[in-house]
Amino acid sequence: LLTPIFYESFISEIENYPNIPKIEFIYSLAEIKSNIENSLIVGPITNSDLRELPRHLGNNTFILALSNDFSLMKKYADNEIIFIPNSPYLHVNKLNQYIENQRSIGVLYKQNDYGLKVFNHFQDKYPLHFIKSSSFGTRAIDLELSVNLIGNLNELDSVVIIDDSYSYKDLIGYLATDENTYPLDKIYLIDNFLEQRNVLENYYKPVNRTNFSTFDMSNSKEPHREFLFKKSSELTLIIADKIFSKKSLPKSINHPIFGYLSIESQMINYPIIFE
Repeated sequence: LLTPIFYESFISEIENYPNIPKIEFIYSLAEIKSNIENSLIVGPITNSDLRELPRHLGNNTFILALSNDFSLMKKYADNEIIFIPNSPYLHVNKLNQYIENQRSIGVLYKQNDYGLKVFNHFQDKYPLHFIKSSSFGTRAIDLELSVNLIGNLNELDSVVIIDDSYSYKDLIGYLATDENTYPLDKIYLIDNFLEQRNVLENYYKPVNRTNFSTFDMSNSKEPHREFLFKKSSELTLIIADKIFSKKSLPKSINHPIFGYLSIESQMINYPIIFE
């Protein structure tokens, strides 16, 4: 169940994995006339397809999902799916090492599907933290109000911004008190690698963003999301090959770029850091 970018990557790499037997490409769920059975499924990519896929499944199937919307995990049993892509849900989990000893955290999340879903995951992940939160839009009056709603900035140990656009730049301008601006090095941005790490504006560089401990994304000139999409496709082939050769799901894999990757909690544990 592939879009063109994954199809291209799949075709160019598939010959390197001889343990993968018969392959059938499906471009739309509408093509499925009878339940899929006895199959390893790669994809789908879109949230809507992944939400609808269960009604097309028969017996003995396993899914290597290419969607990064981990909120759909609850629609599947633990033993029938793992999510391959690097995801903002994982980035939220990885924040723990930076905020676990903090008491009061402000969370500002974009007023869209991305912002709400990732914020809900944040709340579920950190139930013992005192969280002051607000959504934000794009108009100046909305940004100012959103910052005001999280209260006294001087009382916050850190501020987490969840944004898959560039609105965070305008939002940061309102993160100020009468005395001073909020320290940028106490802000954590979860942008799902939207912004190229090699072209960051100097003013915003102190903001903590996701990167990898095993290699530096700022050295990559290729669009980050496209690069990570292609690597997700590559990882599905590696895992699929091991499933067919070992007759079981591997607990971990070694990757030449990402390094050691464990498979746990139905996802790939990428070596994400904030810096």
